[in-house]
Amino acid sequence: MKKQLFVFLCFGWLMAINTFAQKDIRFINTEKLLSPKEEIALGKAIRYEADFFNRLFPEKTVNIADIKFTVVTGFADLMNMQLQIGSTAHISSGFFRPMDSLLVVLKTKKTPSAQFLSTCYHEMAHAFLSLHAGKSYLPPWFNEGLAVYLERMSFEKSKIAHQVDETKIKRVKTLIELRDLYLLEFADWDYPQFSTESFSQENYGYCVGYCMVYFLMQKDEDNAIEIFRDLIGKRSSIKTFNRYYPGGFAQFEKEFVEYFGKDK
Repeated sequence: MKKQLFVFLCFGWLMAINTFAQKDIRFINTEKLLSPKEEIALGKAIRYEADFFNRLFPEKTVNIADIKFTVVTGFADLMNMQLQIGSTAHISSGFFRPMDSLLVVLKTKKTPSAQFLSTCYHEMAHAFLSLHAGKSYLPPWFNEGLAVYLERMSFEKSKIAHQVDETKIKRVKTLIELRDLYLLEFADWDYPQFSTESFSQENYGYCVGYCMVYFLMQKDEDNAIEIFRDLIGKRSSIKTFNRYYPGGFAQFEKEFVEYFGKDK
């Protein structure tokens, strides 16, 4: 009986350690670079995003301590680290490197705290998604749209809430008014096309991807999670929508245009 109790307690202890490890990202070179307010907000964000991606991948347990969260204080340092993955074309204020789970965010003396935190939330979303999905294909509109959606979460206050990105919504409303939005084509863009169109047309892909994710989450979060889960590893988003969205992709496009096209 005592032996069984001892084994049970050991098992519980190991499970507790494992659970704790899964909730703790490794922070590197962040000493004295984060304010107490930023540390609290990041802690809340980590827990929220970890729970979100556990809902998205309920069958897979990952150790988020694999993510190496690093803050750099100079743009040159950010660029040098970005060069290691072979490109500096799209450097902004942070990136995630899947090969070694390195998450890097720039924070200079002039960086507003809100901008720094939103970049952290965005890159954390890429990190969590990469850690869970592994080498599975992620449609670019979903990969970037979800990251933009999660970067707009507010963790600084007592209640966690999504802060709508009005700029991106106005961009999509304009595309609808100009009849320059073709969701059927956009949903299956590959990464080169997504990148080219986004950086030549005022963040086209990021705006539309964000609005797709936002609309799905607003309409029915459980159904959105079901759609997101089925997108992993799939080259055609259209097939997933036809399978899980009531009325299929054609109905989604109709409702999407009606939602963002109307005056609010």
